Amino acid sequence: MVADALLRSLKHVWTTLEPLGMPMAITGGIALASWEHVRATQDVDILIAIGDTNVTAMLDRLRKAHIRPKHTPALRSLGQIDLLQLLYEPPGTFLDLQIDLLIARSAYHEQALERCVTTRLDDLGLEVAVVACEDLILLKLLAGRIIDRADAAAILRTNHSSLDLTYLAHWVGKLDLAQSLTEIWREALPDETPLASSKSQIANHKLQTNSNDRNPNDQNTGDSQYDLEG
Repeated sequence: MVADALLRSLKHVWTTLEPLGMPMAITGGIALASWEHVRATQDVDILIAIGDTNVTAMLDRLRKAHIRPKHTPALRSLGQIDLLQLLYEPPGTFLDLQIDLLIARSAYHEQALERCVTTRLDDLGLEVAVVACEDLILLKLLAGRIIDRADAAAILRTNHSSLDLTYLAHWVGKLDLAQSLTEIWREALPDETPLASSKSQIANHKLQTNSNDRNPNDQNTGDSQYDLEG
């Protein structure tokens, strides 16, 4: 029930925000399924660049769609991240589900949005953008919780042969994540030299040069990539 309500919430917030024309992409637990790691999750996470859009006007639009702020003031700053946490109760569920809008303000977040890939949620009749695998790893490392690091290790293990290691190494350095990446690399790929300590590994790896050519719909994720309780 929660999984179905969560996907309905995703569709509702996506179609509410889409007419504003702001770049956005799914991240967090739902995005993991696109990169062959399915686990239960209880919130919707979206990376979004609001640009010149007035936050108050955006909140008014969300409220009209019965999506309301969780906190007052609505926009919170958590370290280097601006976060807008929202609540939505899908009709007939009696569940308040959380929707987190991660506001893209840094050069890295803008780059991540430029590299997102498109996928179709057939059950919802909806086409959405999902952050690329490299960026999901980076965002998980930035979040830093135990579950986030476990997620990063899981998708690194599954997708390592197709990762753009040059891109990953660049932002790992810029974001000061070398130690974190080395730790999850050793967990995920114990027989391989961690990326952060081997430049030759990057040079010799078969790189995927254009992330937009990768379609997560081509990944084999079982009967349903968005079975969140699978």
